[in-house]
Amino acid sequence: MSQDMQRDTLVHRFGSTRAEFCQQIDNTGGWPVGFKYVSFFHAVEPSGRVCIFGNRELHEPYWTTVLSSDDYYWWKLSDAKKHECVLTAKRQLATQLSRLEATP
Repeated sequence: MSQDMQRDTLVHRFGSTRAEFCQQIDNTGGWPVGFKYVSFFHAVEPSGRVCIFGNRELHEPYWTTVLSSDDYYWWKLSDAKKHECVLTAKRQLATQLSRLEATP
């Protein structure tokens, strides 16, 4: 896993919500540039569930990916901006669908 970056201070907690985990990423230095995913090591002790940032989605016996950079940055957006993004997507979809119906 030499392409990965381990952050010992970032530990995935049992039962943490997405928002809690994103806040923990912020509290430990934020999302590192150039990495797509964050995964945690399966350990019995919560303190052993260290996280790595990498560019591979892991679903292995010892590692599980829990978040992508897109998920993290979506969490960072305000509710108003999220609403604006959804409205824009709806408008674009409606425009594309209306063009499909007009085509013979």
